[in-house]
Amino acid sequence: MKLTNKEFIKNIEKKYTFEKNPSVAVAVSGGPDSMSLLFLVHAFINYKKGSLTALIINHNIRNNSKQEAKHIFTYLKKYHINSRILSVDKNDVKTKSMNEARNNRYNLLTNFCIKNNILHLFVAHHKDDNLETFLNRKISGSDFYGLKSIAEISLYNKVCIFRPLLRYSKNTLLAYNKKNKIEYINDPSNLNLN
Repeated sequence: MKLTNKEFIKNIEKKYTFEKNPSVAVAVSGGPDSMSLLFLVHAFINYKKGSLTALIINHNIRNNSKQEAKHIFTYLKKYHINSRILSVDKNDVKTKSMNEARNNRYNLLTNFCIKNNILHLFVAHHKDDNLETFLNRKISGSDFYGLKSIAEISLYNKVCIFRPLLRYSKNTLLAYNKKNKIEYINDPSNLNLN
């Protein structure tokens, strides 16, 4: 399935409701998925005459995560995309587990949104993530409710979370980045099964 700014804007307007001149945030890891989403939402926000903040997370888990966050921040400046680097407090990094990282990330993101009157947070989960979640839950014996996998719209800490890429594959996002010459970072921890 091909992905274009025009198609994305059409789908967003059909599925979601926004205030006039919406103020939104996008969670940005710097990887190919979140960079695709950021530039898609950037096109949408320009069309709606709203405001966008890219929220770059420094997890403080890997040695170079701070440098990667700064690199993405500098890269987005070239596109005049308002960005903030949010750093996880090192005291909150205890187990270095995926669950801990996810909780730290969502708390940082939604707390920023609340303080800045941002009602909508976009997150870059895609079709492959959804399949992986389904399989992991199936293997671990989840019931029917648990097998529903990733919700396209959810509420976390009173902030509406949108996941508009759930129908697009990773390859589709990579093709979008290539066509639009969007840089991204490959996180080596994605290959680490621990």
